Amino acid sequence: MNRAIKTRALPLFPIQAVLFPGGVLSLPIVEARDLDTVAQIAKSDQVLGVVLSEERGAASSILRRSAPNIARVGTLTRIEDFDQNGQGQLTLMIRAEGKFKILDTFEDPNRALIGEILMVPPEPVIATGPEDASLVEVLEHLMAHPAVQFKASQVEYQTLSSLGGRLAELLPLRNTVRQRMLEINDPVTRLSHLEKILDQMQIESGSP
Repeated sequence: MNRAIKTRALPLFPIQAVLFPGGVLSLPIVEARDLDTVAQIAKSDQVLGVVLSEERGAASSILRRSAPNIARVGTLTRIEDFDQNGQGQLTLMIRAEGKFKILDTFEDPNRALIGEILMVPPEPVIATGPEDASLVEVLEHLMAHPAVQFKASQVEYQTLSSLGGRLAELLPLRNTVRQRMLEINDPVTRLSHLEKILDQMQIESGSP
């Protein structure tokens, strides 16, 4: 007997970024009308979905007058912390826990964007090894950049999946490329693609 496919409803936050499982992100709440939705999330299981907005210049808002053009694969994230600046703007610190596919979208009575989603099975856990040392070195160099929001202690990259995710988040890639990397479910294949991209970057920069 076939088991029923288990789906769930999840508040969706379209953003101009792609977050991979294990990744962390500082997410500003830029519109006051989003606060009620965030408050409801905080009272329940403290999870929300982030998904790439395919519209350039789209506002980072859960509440929209019309549904944005979004990617069909996103990441389920959990609120780990929040902060409020002197102007009263709320910023969430979120960590991605897994990937999902969006089956359908709708608006709730408050015009929050809700997705009917299906979780994607976790990727195989494959430990990094000596052969991955050069990629780890690249990642450590990227993490040392002052623009990186999180501390090295917040980042785990002892598996091929996490190493590939952090590289895809931090390398200077177009979001469309990052999204393609997110939709790959084999960490070995993702790292292979990223190595080719790095090789091409070196050729274009004239590096040996």
